[in-house]
Amino acid sequence: MENIIYFNKSLKKVDDKVRNRLGIRGRRAVDLAQMGFPIVPGFIIDSELTQKLNEVNLKQMLKSNIATIEKEMGKVFGDPSNPLLLKVVLSSDLNVPFFPSIHNIGLNNDTVRGFAKSTEDETFAYGEFAFLLKSIGTKLLDVEPGKFSDSVKKTPEQLRKGIESDKKILEANFYDDVYDQLSMILKKAAEKYCDSDIDVDNSLTLMVQAMVYGNLGKNSFSGYYYTRDMITGNNEIQGLYLQNEFDVSEKNGKTINNIDKKYFDKLAQIGRKVEEEFREIRHIKFTIEEGNLWLVEQREVDEKSTQAHLATLIDLKKKKIVDSKYIINHMKPVQLNELLHPIIDPRTIKGIKSMKGGISGSSGAAIGKVYFSTEKLLEEYKKAMLHGEDTSMILVMEATYAEDVKAIEVAQGVISTEGGFSSHAPVVARSLGKVATVQPDMKIKGNTFTIQGQTVKEGEYISLNVPFYDVPTLYLGKVGLIEPDFDKNGLFEFVKLTQEFVGDFDVRVNADQPREAALARQFLAQGVGLCRTEHMFFNEKRIMKFRQMILAQGEKNRRKVLDELRPMQRSDFYELFKIMNGLPVTIRLLDAPLHEFLPRSEAAMKEFLAFVHQKDKTLKLQDVASRCEELHEMNPMLGHRGCRVAITYPEIYEMQCRAIFESACMLKKEGVNVKPEIMIPIVMSEQELKFIKNGKKIEGTTVKGIRDIKNEVCEEYGIKDIEYKVGSMIELPAAALRAGNIAQYAEFFSFGTNDLTQTTYGLSRDDSNSFFPSYTLYDLLQHNPFQVLGDEVKELIATASLRGRLTRPNIKIGLCGEHGADPENIRFCAEVGLNYVSCSPYSIPLAKLAIAQMSLAAEDQKK
Repeated sequence: MENIIYFNKSLKKVDDKVRNRLGIRGRRAVDLAQMGFPIVPGFIIDSELTQKLNEVNLKQMLKSNIATIEKEMGKVFGDPSNPLLLKVVLSSDLNVPFFPSIHNIGLNNDTVRGFAKSTEDETFAYGEFAFLLKSIGTKLLDVEPGKFSDSVKKTPEQLRKGIESDKKILEANFYDDVYDQLSMILKKAAEKYCDSDIDVDNSLTLMVQAMVYGNLGKNSFSGYYYTRDMITGNNEIQGLYLQNEFDVSEKNGKTINNIDKKYFDKLAQIGRKVEEEFREIRHIKFTIEEGNLWLVEQREVDEKSTQAHLATLIDLKKKKIVDSKYIINHMKPVQLNELLHPIIDPRTIKGIKSMKGGISGSSGAAIGKVYFSTEKLLEEYKKAMLHGEDTSMILVMEATYAEDVKAIEVAQGVISTEGGFSSHAPVVARSLGKVATVQPDMKIKGNTFTIQGQTVKEGEYISLNVPFYDVPTLYLGKVGLIEPDFDKNGLFEFVKLTQEFVGDFDVRVNADQPREAALARQFLAQGVGLCRTEHMFFNEKRIMKFRQMILAQGEKNRRKVLDELRPMQRSDFYELFKIMNGLPVTIRLLDAPLHEFLPRSEAAMKEFLAFVHQKDKTLKLQDVASRCEELHEMNPMLGHRGCRVAITYPEIYEMQCRAIFESACMLKKEGVNVKPEIMIPIVMSEQELKFIKNGKKIEGTTVKGIRDIKNEVCEEYGIKDIEYKVGSMIELPAAALRAGNIAQYAEFFSFGTNDLTQTTYGLSRDDSNSFFPSYTLYDLLQHNPFQVLGDEVKELIATASLRGRLTRPNIKIGLCGEHGADPENIRFCAEVGLNYVSCSPYSIPLAKLAIAQMSLAAEDQKK
């Protein structure tokens, strides 16, 4: 009958229409059978017949198919001496971990004795009989489990008595006739589960399969294995087995490597073929019954690591089973994130309390002792270093500032309770390769924090798992980590694959430090799209000198300190240019509000005062406090920052530009190709950019332009000329709308979408999380606009790009905000004609993958 599909190792090709009616478990069995492997034989009642099972003469159909099973297994269904036992597995197109199943069908008062003789274990045989009765009652007849007898740790006699009692509970729904028993189970299963939660689109099927047992003597085994190591991806089967046992578990199993070699070699061979057929790691359950190897089932491995998945695909490519396109299309950006950062070892989280929630700030996993201030964390870190103890620590604060960067730098991670994805702690953490999450619901009180009813004290361990596209998890305790190794985990090789399909639209890096730029080059970044020069001053050795410059009275004193800072900047730019040999390096001149660099606490002020007193004893604490108060702004993000600082204190940008050109001249003498791009932030009109680029003379005051500074430096170094570009960040609606005018002086644009989003919507990226949950609750906001570009921001980007190109057709345009790694944002940027996106080093592979997948999709559409 065409609605019943018999499967065994001799099964030939099954028509796709028929295959689609077999449910997930049925298809898995049929696929294994078609490969010619020794699958335990059985048959599948397809979804069409299952829906009308009560209308057919089921018993007759069963007999012909079971006769074939009997012949293969050498047992007879209902035979008292050596009974064939069956199981029924329900399946549909719904992918759930476990489908309902009934095992040991065919047991009755007669066959159970023969079964006990085969297994040489009466307790096991009668226990399985009791399990059959309980399964029928609970899974098919909705009988409460507590009504059945307890079969745990019972003697055979006790089990027999329990079985008779359980039969009475089932009443007329248990048959001693094995065919009636099977027929009843199939019909009740169809009646109960058709149109149930597991029956998707009338796809429910019933699979009948022989039972095999690994506890029939010393030549019998039960076990399971993965076609390769599901964590590391090592190309060797990984699994567990037991000899003369019915089932195996993680607690009692022995490693598959210790099984008899003849079985190991066969299982490994099957594993390789199965992996090649399905093009992925698979899980295979097997039983060896009296020397005969049987495959029970196989399935996909959702719990595999990305490293293992990628290793499989790369090995398959070497065998020419898949190509580069296949690999790219079968990797998701969220999976790549697992290769980029430490991940929680899933084998170590059992028994540890965990909670989900918060905002992903900087991806990865981290473990450490909790400390609630920079001072305390650094103190404990030094103690741990001195005594050779664990230096893993996590900084927990309401918000972080410039003076806390030194703690973030030595910590494994940072938790803040204020702000969002683009607030200070996550931004700094991303630049330093640290883990960060924002937890708005966390309450910090003294030396403890409380979240979801759980309290953690200072010095106690916590663990963080912060995925890129998912909700963070906080573990209350110490778990294990798997550290990434880009050479071994296949990431470098994968990035090279994606680059084959990345065209003119590519990825640059947001990098402020040489180590970030070096890593970005390994990820094939096509230059630096954003160097935030203010981050270069957060270093503990520089922050004091920079504060001294800000607090200096008068231009003369400022220039004196700037002259001491210039060699530091020159060294930074020298390293970046050298690493990016021949590639553009976009340097954003100082942008952050000046008050961000100033000491906030009295302790920080005293520390700064001690630094200044090394050369100047006249400055007093009150002077520092007064100057800090004087520079304080009510709305600093829209205040004295960016190009506005250059207009009030032009000597600051002059120092930075001089450092850029000095480093460029030095490298040019060494034969290194340098492409500086100087970017001016917070521009709202072309007049500002013209002033900074060309300089100005007015009423006896001369302000040097970038061009003048370049000419002076080239003359000093004896260099004929340095090629460079000056461009503008477009991060204000006014700048976007005046882009045509700004392009008269800008040779490139870079959209700073964090500030553009803030100023377009009037939202503070640091405060919006306090009300975003309500907006989400009432469906007033589809996406967080600081992660997914909003339509209005997109319109401004499109408008500015068009107007800029009308003025300067060859203008280069990029996006350097935190939106640059999101696939949806990348698609928009490419469509609107941008040349690149720029993102943090660890986001480059994700962005490259998104571009490659976008290119392949466009290629397919053309066909």
